[in-house]
Amino acid sequence: MMGTVIFRIVQRILATLSKNRLTILTYHRVAPEGQVTFQPALTTEQFEQQLIWIKRYYTVLTLAQAGQLAAQGTLPANAAVITIDDGYSDCYEHIYPLLLKHNLTASFFITTAGLAEGQLWEESIAQAVIDAPLARSELVFRNQRYPLQTYQQRLYCSQQVIETLKYLPLAERQTELKQLWQLAGAPSAAQQFLTQAQIREMALQGMEFGAHTVNHPILALEQDDVALAEIVQSKQQLEAILQQQVVSFAYPNGQYGRDFSERHQAMVAAAGFHYAVSTNAGSNTDLKQQAHRLCRISPWPTSEGRFLYSLLNGSGKHYDAS
Repeated sequence: MMGTVIFRIVQRILATLSKNRLTILTYHRVAPEGQVTFQPALTTEQFEQQLIWIKRYYTVLTLAQAGQLAAQGTLPANAAVITIDDGYSDCYEHIYPLLLKHNLTASFFITTAGLAEGQLWEESIAQAVIDAPLARSELVFRNQRYPLQTYQQRLYCSQQVIETLKYLPLAERQTELKQLWQLAGAPSAAQQFLTQAQIREMALQGMEFGAHTVNHPILALEQDDVALAEIVQSKQQLEAILQQQVVSFAYPNGQYGRDFSERHQAMVAAAGFHYAVSTNAGSNTDLKQQAHRLCRISPWPTSEGRFLYSLLNGSGKHYDAS
């Protein structure tokens, strides 16, 4: 009885807030309980529970669908888009099956270097450190000394190195990453990313794919020619795989004014993207004006009440790993 009352109250609140309003949820990693990831991750059980709540209260669309309907003035009440950034293999192994199970769709933003290299730079750092030979008791990197005698020490080291390299320009970051692999002496990198075949299969099942640059640089740190190439080439590479137009983009890290600017929004628009998402928290009430700087919410709360509160007031917490 109480659950029914709460449901009706939430439905009434949503009805008053939903006119021309689009809620965009963002996720990154989803993994079974106990599986280690090097970004914050929901368990598969937590993610499925959130899908159930989303399905209960919202009409779920891809970003491209939502944009088209908004342009026609027919965006449904309580419209929402589920987005997943980067393109790790858990997109196919854990997220995609749960979306199909619940008859939902999502928009996946792919950092295309991962398709060729099998992983992105953060996972590459983690693997280099954690898989270093057991005989290696410490790592000296960028004038910092890290003990490697236990798994927890290796995990801490990888997290610190990721934070150290995160805000380096792309070319400098890649140079440092090569040096790290040489110092650590780890075996070759393992596949941890989506494949082209998986992307094509998911697209045939109604999933949308958008671009997230080639190498995941912070665009504000790069020269304009590098930033533009990252934007344009990621679109071209995905379109070659999918054999269809790619209209959606996600800014790496994604905080407006820190990680990208109006200059980069103009690049994204000129490249032919119709929509672009940030990691600035909030909802979207004017898709035409906000088209290249849409807000998103990270709905981490695991109780239904807190989950809905984070969506209703647009206050979802973001972490800087997108």
